[in-house]
Amino acid sequence: MPLNIGVSGSIMPFAKYNAKADKWFVRGDDGDEEIARPTFVADLANIATGWLRFREGEAPERAIDPSLDRAAPGPGEGFKRGFVLAVFSENFFGGLVELSSASIHMGNAVREVYQIFEDQRGSHPGQVPVIACTGSEAMKDKYGTNYRPKLELLKWVDRPADLPDASPVDPNDVWQGGGTAPAKTTAIHV
Repeated sequence: MPLNIGVSGSIMPFAKYNAKADKWFVRGDDGDEEIARPTFVADLANIATGWLRFREGEAPERAIDPSLDRAAPGPGEGFKRGFVLAVFSENFFGGLVELSSASIHMGNAVREVYQIFEDQRGSHPGQVPVIACTGSEAMKDKYGTNYRPKLELLKWVDRPADLPDASPVDPNDVWQGGGTAPAKTTAIHV
């Protein structure tokens, strides 16, 4: 058994959406495996926002907001606003995974489905939403053509036993105040 020393962050498999290619991926035994547009249970009640920096071949760096209504200060060059979300699907992800992104298009799609979640959550105590990616929309921006996934809240279900009612981020990734947010915190994906 390896020692979990000298690192911080969540140790959780992950799924991701590539906005440039309009493709979904899940981490498999041989690296990223492309999957079809997924349907999944999303723990939107515990979504975390903050500053993320993704670099090719490296785990993401994070400075997570202390709360949804209190943003951490920007930690430095290359960091963008994003989110971290626990999602669950046996069919598409093989179980519980982390979904995080700093893509403006993915962020806007999640922000819109989150607003629907907020509007409906009072009528569904103890339940979590089932979200489907039903397509995408081409978006022209300064980086060329990127894609915005179309996310639809399909229904509400009881929380799966394998989806804990907890923050998807390690407490060490959360900005605690005082000066700029740390830029050294790195999430570990397995």
